[in-house]
Amino acid sequence: MRGIIPAMIPILYHYEASPFAELVRAAFGVKGLTWGSLLVPRIMPKPDQTQLTGAYGRTPVVQIGADIYCDTGAILPALESLPGPSLYPAPLGPLHRLVASWANGPQFFAHVGAAMGGMTPEMMGEDFIKDRQARFGMDLAALGRAAPHLAGQALVASQLLSDTLSDGRAFIGGDEPGAGDLALYSNIWFVKAVPTAEANAAAMLALPGVEDWFARMAGFGHGERREMTADDALAAARAATPATISGGVDAPYVAGMMVGVAQEGTKDAPSVGRLLRCCSTGISIAREVEDGLTAHVHFPRLGQVVAPA
Repeated sequence: MRGIIPAMIPILYHYEASPFAELVRAAFGVKGLTWGSLLVPRIMPKPDQTQLTGAYGRTPVVQIGADIYCDTGAILPALESLPGPSLYPAPLGPLHRLVASWANGPQFFAHVGAAMGGMTPEMMGEDFIKDRQARFGMDLAALGRAAPHLAGQALVASQLLSDTLSDGRAFIGGDEPGAGDLALYSNIWFVKAVPTAEANAAAMLALPGVEDWFARMAGFGHGERREMTADDALAAARAATPATISGGVDAPYVAGMMVGVAQEGTKDAPSVGRLLRCCSTGISIAREVEDGLTAHVHFPRLGQVVAPA
């Protein structure tokens, strides 16, 4: 669906096969949101994205006006303030973030092995392999050797999910889905989407309660998606003013200093800007994108490296 995109609806920079993008698309479904879809390549360069993020090239990114949220750890808290059900419902509340941190951290790599360990270089594509080798040090031979172990680790996560659902609850916290469900769902979705990982996905979904839970999560859909262009997104940023920053700057950092924010485990260049926030709630920098346009770029605190620029 094409049309005028309101300045303050979330705009998702994504590609279809990204599991973390699927997490955000599913979050839009849970909240019943209308959102703008801006497709970007699965490899660098991603000029439509980095014109606002500075250098952040991972997927996904969400833009709301002149505020840019990098990583699901920053994106989901931003979506929480938008209309619709909470992504951190009681009784778990903040514990959803703890579950999501585990699922999207060590367990994500296990699911990478479960999903991609049986793929051939031809299936991945030479450009993708070169990109992941240069940015993350991906070693296909090592991944293949580790695949049985990693698939076993991923299966344990599904067993823990099955155990959690064994009392008949619909979602991990009870009657309502949350961020923890979304993170666990996107991991299994990733494995299920790869044809050569069919056996691994089947083993996960065969555990009691898991397949029905997965169907409930998928049943929320993706909300209302509207395709858009980089020009649309830039126009939305120009029409907006960044939101007020809440949270301070912890020592040894100083508010206003120029910093670069990079991600652990990657060789991507840092996003450089003026430091606005650096505390347990996250990291925010101000970037002068062009004359008259200042964007605030937001990151979670975990997994980021902040250094003077």
